[in-house]
Amino acid sequence: MPNRATTNRASTSQANTNRAASNHKVQRYLLAAGFLALFFANQSVLVLAVPFYQMTLALDPLLLSLAIAGPMLLGSSISGYVGRASDCCQSRLGRRRPFLLAGVLGLSLSFVLMWQVPADWPPLWQLGYFSLLSLLFFLALPLLAVPLSSLVFEQTPDPQQRTAVFGLASAVQKLGSLGYQWLVPLSQLALFSSFQQGVRWVGALTGTLLIALPGLLLAFRARETNHATNHDSNHKAAPATQAPVAARDSLSLLCQRPLLRWLMLLCLLQLCGCAFVATLDYYLLVYAMNQADLVAGSWWKALLSSGYALAGLAFVPVLGWSSARFGAVHTLCWVFMLNLLGGAAKWWLYQGDPTYWLLLDAILCSAAWTAMAMLIPPLLAATEPAGSTAFGAVSALHHWVVSVSAALSMLLSGLALNTLGFAAGAGAAQADGVLDAMRLLLSGGTVLCSLFALLVLWHVQRLQFLEEHR
Repeated sequence: MPNRATTNRASTSQANTNRAASNHKVQRYLLAAGFLALFFANQSVLVLAVPFYQMTLALDPLLLSLAIAGPMLLGSSISGYVGRASDCCQSRLGRRRPFLLAGVLGLSLSFVLMWQVPADWPPLWQLGYFSLLSLLFFLALPLLAVPLSSLVFEQTPDPQQRTAVFGLASAVQKLGSLGYQWLVPLSQLALFSSFQQGVRWVGALTGTLLIALPGLLLAFRARETNHATNHDSNHKAAPATQAPVAARDSLSLLCQRPLLRWLMLLCLLQLCGCAFVATLDYYLLVYAMNQADLVAGSWWKALLSSGYALAGLAFVPVLGWSSARFGAVHTLCWVFMLNLLGGAAKWWLYQGDPTYWLLLDAILCSAAWTAMAMLIPPLLAATEPAGSTAFGAVSALHHWVVSVSAALSMLLSGLALNTLGFAAGAGAAQADGVLDAMRLLLSGGTVLCSLFALLVLWHVQRLQFLEEHR
């Protein structure tokens, strides 16, 4: 019979195992809370800015795009420095926590103030006010985004476990998607004396409850973990004390790692190309399908976004299973084939009066957005040498591409609206061909970007094959 000491050791070992599993689960939920804050930080500015500053205060769409895209590009330019600094930081709070705290506080405060602009100010003053707050907001964004991704990469060296963590984060973000497009309809409730007052209150609540609260929970409770194990037998081992890549060298990773180049190009196609043409669906819903009724158009936009969220949430386990069974790259191939089909369907879905057939758009195209959040980050982390704990450079590069993509999509959107001759003051009586041109861009742009994405994935498969047989 086993003696008492052996039994006690076994019992202690089991208790430690259970405690570690419980702590690991808690860490995953804390990271998911951080991604919820990041999601609302990324999405809510664009959601509220167009109906508030452009459709209501009548600011020029191109100038408004510049007021968002310019600060976004400036903010993304510091992501490499944030990545290196968070890799090297040795404060008593840890490497990542000081940046997370600064990022969350900066984001929430600037977001709350962004919607407090006086309605009776001249347009240029309103634009200047928004531009200043937008600059502060997007300078704070990489302070949250880069350390957050680094924390996930450090949780485990296993690609499938990373996919599971990003899958949970994606699921939480999809739950957030159920609410963020309803911010505009909430601002239009009779509870508020005007739409402007509604936006002020909704902006304050969003900045406090949906950005600050989950972000601070992550910053104060998240645990930093470093792994120096070999996570990919195809990579050459690197020492655990490897020096972090300097900020100016983050972009040089694209020259050093061909696979990373193609993955970033894939991000650019979806997050810039598809995102740019997707901004036009709001205008079609309001001006083409609801005769310039902002309330009705916003309701249908919120319904469509909720459909995207639910469909994207349903795709999380499907993508997880497919990635484990066939690999992430093969999964991305069928995802973009589905996206291509959805792009073609948009031409017919966005004609006439709005119907619930619009939800077919969400069913066909939501998988691509879920895949960007769930499958791409683990593929990027796998390009890092085994044993490395300096994930700040890859995280910074990913954030830079995401931010540049978002900025370019905003600029292209404003430029397209001006080029097509769109005039918010004309209501439903737009010039001949304007709304049809928007529909063509929405549908054809999605198809074209999906075709290019499939071509990129063919190159990624080729590189992986050559790497495996080298």
